[in-house]
Amino acid sequence: MIEGINRNGSEQAYREITLDSSSSLKDFALDRRKYYRKYIINEDVKEEDNQASIMGRLVETLLLEPELFDERFHMSACVSTPTGLGLAFVEALYQFTTEATDEQGNVTRTFEDISRDAYEKAGYKLSYETVINKFIGSDSEIYYNEIRTVRANNLTVVTADDVANAERVVEGLKNNEFTSDIVNLVDSKKYTVKNQFQVEGYSVDGHKFKSMIDKVIIDHFNQSIQIYDLKCVWAVEGFYREYYLYRRAYIQAYLYYRAVKSLTEDTESEYYGYTVEPPRFIVCDSINYYAPLIYELTKEDLKDAYEGFEYKGREYPGVKTLIKDLQWALDNSIWNISRENYENKGRVKLISK
Repeated sequence: MIEGINRNGSEQAYREITLDSSSSLKDFALDRRKYYRKYIINEDVKEEDNQASIMGRLVETLLLEPELFDERFHMSACVSTPTGLGLAFVEALYQFTTEATDEQGNVTRTFEDISRDAYEKAGYKLSYETVINKFIGSDSEIYYNEIRTVRANNLTVVTADDVANAERVVEGLKNNEFTSDIVNLVDSKKYTVKNQFQVEGYSVDGHKFKSMIDKVIIDHFNQSIQIYDLKCVWAVEGFYREYYLYRRAYIQAYLYYRAVKSLTEDTESEYYGYTVEPPRFIVCDSINYYAPLIYELTKEDLKDAYEGFEYKGREYPGVKTLIKDLQWALDNSIWNISRENYENKGRVKLISK
């Protein structure tokens, strides 16, 4: 039986496949309510952009799929996008404007009402009047009007400075002694290189998933497959704590491994019998100051990712438990309490540390 299928379709086609992924399992791990809203009742849950996430998508696109730049990004007329509280204000303004827009495209609240709500959410210490006077006629106002138009088409607004910085990061990856051999590798008799490699319909503990992996390098001579995921972060040397643990990237690593493993176990696959090596993260600096690093997982790391583990007194649930909890929530349509607390009849024992 074929468990995982590689179609290598468009990103949009991949997004439309109604299967769980490492992203949705991470959402469930961190916020069951968010999972319910996004994937059960199909609510349009807006993900808040920040400069780091935008830069990550830019670098990934320019490095792996530069031909898709115009399908994903809109070049802003602004010299630079707002940052800090200014960005928080614009994003809040966008959110409240969207919420106040009816089906005909009419905004049903006044700008003053919306902007006062945005001002409160942004957390300014300056007066409202000072903030608005600085906003009107500024690049921030241009940016606000751009994202209102562009985000409806699923595009991300970026500036020329953003793109220039991303291009520097890409050049750094291509020329760095640690990463150049990986990112510059092309197809040959020995290697097949796949960017944004898609696998759908593979099973982990009876639950079906899909995955889209940044880079997969298939070594036909050694019959081995290496998985790479690209991360663009502010603190390269703090990746383990701030991303692998805090953002649950270990879930992604494990599911990517199982996705490719499913192909090597399929007798009809061209990769049947190949060995899948533990995944690696290529971690680069979003301002291209610090050298990129390659974080390598071991088989023990994969075991921990599946079974769960502890780091400095904090427990991190494994994929095994998360799938069990998710399947219980799906089967019972219960999202406002965890499986464990429900089975314990709402009683939780306090344990002194």
